Amino acid sequence: MASRMGGRLFGSLARSRLLSSSVGQSRNLNVGVLGCGRIGQVHLETLCYNVPEANPVMVMDAFESAAKSAVEKYGVERYTLNDEELISSKDVDAVWICTPSQFHADQIKMAASHGKHIFCEKPIATDLKGTLEAVEFAKSKGVKLMTAFQRRFDPNFMRVKQAVVGGEGERFIKTSYSFSSLVS
Repeated sequence: MASRMGGRLFGSLARSRLLSSSVGQSRNLNVGVLGCGRIGQVHLETLCYNVPEANPVMVMDAFESAAKSAVEKYGVERYTLNDEELISSKDVDAVWICTPSQFHADQIKMAASHGKHIFCEKPIATDLKGTLEAVEFAKSKGVKLMTAFQRRFDPNFMRVKQAVVGGEGERFIKTSYSFSSLVS
């Protein structure tokens, strides 16, 4: 297996927050990762090398070569080409969803139906209705659902939040832009 280096700090912080109230920190959490593309590998690297309590046991990808590569590169026990097989596996405690966006909402609902905690890459769904349904479904099944927003645990962002909540400073400036206005 590769050395215990690399990855990102926010992965371990996110994982500990995701699991804090329902899974004891004294045991390994068996994780299944859906999607072995670029972002799936970012999460696998973090889970394997920066989160000692995480134990990636299974990966899934629609492309067998990507799944096999992830198994070899990260020392994961096995792979599948079927999301339902991974999600329903008794060996998987939590599911990381790193597949294309159009599959997220259905995979969230499937994982929640099996009582699995869920970490999902952005977006939860491709529209507001699908997002709200997926969030409510996970809540109704009593599982934790967390979206990937890595800046949430960035020390600079945490400091800004503390400043806003604490009433520091007289004002903050909000900016926004529209992609469509940049194109026209």
